Amino acid sequence: MKLSRTLLPLVLAASFPSTLFSQNPTPAPKPMPKPAAQQAPGAAPNKVWVNTASMVYHCPGDRYYGKTKAGKYMTEPEAKAAGAHGERNTTCFK
Repeated sequence: MKLSRTLLPLVLAASFPSTLFSQNPTPAPKPMPKPAAQQAPGAAPNKVWVNTASMVYHCPGDRYYGKTKAGKYMTEPEAKAAGAHGERNTTCFK
């Protein structure tokens, strides 16, 4: 038996779920982890916050200053001597 050309799309559509023919939406991106809410004790206007996991230091007023999971306060020369660098290789104090 030969199926008519007009019936063939209907038969195929009925035999497969519609999810096979629809576009799958992209999965939602994972949310970024939030930094700690409070600064660690020891903040001072002349100190930088060194993220000890990445060895990047953050200046006072930066959104990550004192808020990363692992880190400590140091003066900028101490941070550079320890091998850390400023975010995007910037300096905090001139």
